[in-house]
Amino acid sequence: MSATAGSAPFDEKEVLSPGWLAGMLSTRYPGAVPIRVEVVERIETVATKLRFRLEYAEDTDAPGALCAKGYFDPARRRATRAEADFYRLVADQLPVRTPPWLHAAVDDESGHPLIVLHDLVARGARFLDPLVGYTAEEAAATLDQLAALHAATQDGKHAVWRKLFPPRLTGLTRVLDRETLQRLVDDGRAAGVPAQVRDADRLTAAMRAMEALSAEHPSCLIHGDLHAGNIYQLADGNPGLIDWQVVQFGNWAQDVGYHLATVLDPDELARNERRLVAHYLDRLAAHGGTAPDWEQAWWMYRAYLPYGLFLWSITRAVERPIIEHLAGRLARAVARHDSLDLLDV
Repeated sequence: MSATAGSAPFDEKEVLSPGWLAGMLSTRYPGAVPIRVEVVERIETVATKLRFRLEYAEDTDAPGALCAKGYFDPARRRATRAEADFYRLVADQLPVRTPPWLHAAVDDESGHPLIVLHDLVARGARFLDPLVGYTAEEAAATLDQLAALHAATQDGKHAVWRKLFPPRLTGLTRVLDRETLQRLVDDGRAAGVPAQVRDADRLTAAMRAMEALSAEHPSCLIHGDLHAGNIYQLADGNPGLIDWQVVQFGNWAQDVGYHLATVLDPDELARNERRLVAHYLDRLAAHGGTAPDWEQAWWMYRAYLPYGLFLWSITRAVERPIIEHLAGRLARAVARHDSLDLLDV
């Protein structure tokens, strides 16, 4: 079967078939005819990522290595179109490093999204591990990427995108009932922090308070999930951003607080966070954005830390060591900054 512009099959055998790939490639590489496809790596998280090599019938400029991302596992199938829409409609217009893509589509009937990207590993890039150390200097480089993203979409720029990627804070509170959320946050993922931080009612109220606060301040497009596992480094060390599944409009501090609290060891975070927040503000202004004054920025950075804690409190379909690592870091940051008290919840 050949690919069409809106083609996003659930069947990975179809996606990897020479016929489907020839149709998908024909828009940019007419005449490219794959004759052999070899999967070199299969990565199963919530979605499935398939890295594969292609052999062509004749010499072509078409890429020899690609990566397909979809929800091919029947037990994990989802209809979540934000990331496919991001690549299809937005990514090429932003001053942010993202993987070059060839195909992004959502099936009209099932809602299944499918993305086909160039294989960055074959180009010498390195995908980071959320459990491996990250330095303050590396965090400064990713903050520059966030500043570029925020500045480019701040103050009503690209307002039409807000309809595509609306705020998610209140919507996320409806994912689980209160009892299930309390059970999860008490299951050891946030061990060692006070019970008043591990309170489902307060965390839910914090999400609503943050969304109300965002409505009073300039919003921008945010990544929404920038832990180290969603970052790649090019051969020259420069970072790029992947996994835009929870992209949304929101407050800059959602991204900055989440990022710093997840990538840095808690002691390293405490030593460097003021400097890094100031660095972000400098880079936001350098990219043409409007930066808040320091007092307001420091308050908002601390007040938005519960966003990440809530996100990792409701997470279940990720390996347990990653859940404990990220939820634990975020919980300690929320406790240290009294973030729930700042939000008056």
